[in-house]
Amino acid sequence: MEGKPHSKLPDLGTTIFTEMTALANRHGALNLAQGFPDLPPPEGLVDAAVRALRGGVHQYAPMAGRPDLRDWICDHHQNRHGHLYSSENECTIGAGASSLLFAAIQAFVHSGDQVVVQSPAYDLYGPAVQLAGGHLREVPLLDASGEWNLDALLEACTPAVRMVILNTPHNPTGTACPAGFLEALAAHLEGTDTLVLSDEVYGPIVHDGRPEISLAACAGLRDRGLAFGSFGKLLQVTGWKIGWAVGPAALTAELRKVHQYDVFSTGAPLQAALAEFLPTDDGAQHLAGLAAMYQAKRDRLLDGLRGTAWQCTPAEGGFFQVLDASQLIDGDDGRWAREWTRTHGIATIPLSAFYAPPIPQVRLCFAKEDATLDAAVERLRHIASDHAG
Repeated sequence: MEGKPHSKLPDLGTTIFTEMTALANRHGALNLAQGFPDLPPPEGLVDAAVRALRGGVHQYAPMAGRPDLRDWICDHHQNRHGHLYSSENECTIGAGASSLLFAAIQAFVHSGDQVVVQSPAYDLYGPAVQLAGGHLREVPLLDASGEWNLDALLEACTPAVRMVILNTPHNPTGTACPAGFLEALAAHLEGTDTLVLSDEVYGPIVHDGRPEISLAACAGLRDRGLAFGSFGKLLQVTGWKIGWAVGPAALTAELRKVHQYDVFSTGAPLQAALAEFLPTDDGAQHLAGLAAMYQAKRDRLLDGLRGTAWQCTPAEGGFFQVLDASQLIDGDDGRWAREWTRTHGIATIPLSAFYAPPIPQVRLCFAKEDATLDAAVERLRHIASDHAG
């Protein structure tokens, strides 16, 4: 058939997360590939959800989200980051942070606009920019020493750039934005119209005493940016798909124009449960203990791999750990990640699915029960032993 092609994303196939999860299911493998916890959510949250369902909360939530849940989100940012957003016109709840990130990109990126992202990057950003007609410019996230590469980002951010997309704690690398980085970016962008989207879905999950970094705490970026959060990541309920975006009223209004015709409204009983649970002492204690809980799980995984050919730099935030496989294999981490799923019963994500890494690497999700982590360690040690032989 002649004429315009049917596909707007002709080179895009099934995501690596879907592929590896399907492969894990097919072979009965441990799934440390896709980023979901196998930890139970807080009991009080589940109880609140049951009450909402039995209490008749079955119809649409407001387009922008429940007012009381938006109040909590704005209080959360004020308490953690020192800035109070208006719950009425500076906060929006959507179907996970991903839906709101997608809506924001569609709202602000015009045909031909330049969008800068740090590479490797979460795989939503590129297709969303492409669908909006923008041009993606990737800059290396890390420099040769493994630190966030400020110079590369600033060099890419010319006055012509429409948008910069940041992600901290970072997926897939497990690194975290260093102190002073956002302030340096803010100074560089002064006098431009460049917008900033800050994907902060792992928010307070930072390790080894690092500070939690947020666009909301950076006065020089707040007026030109939106910050995104996820209840799924913070409460072990990724399947609920409830997230949020906060930002200035003018930007929020444009975001909502897309949101109202895309998702419109999401999970009314789940929003009710969140609004009931989060202000309680149990809710506060859960959030306060997140970083320590996940740091302990990271350490359990890495302690179990000591003395093997697996090498790594401990994750700085979030619940993903990158393992260096260069002492086990040459080159194609994608082929071996698939092979290990079939032969050793453990599914991981090859870093080559995100970019061209300098060495073969795989990403693991350690948001798992201790028994799952111990089983994963055993299988990873078998892989190392087999390749050593």
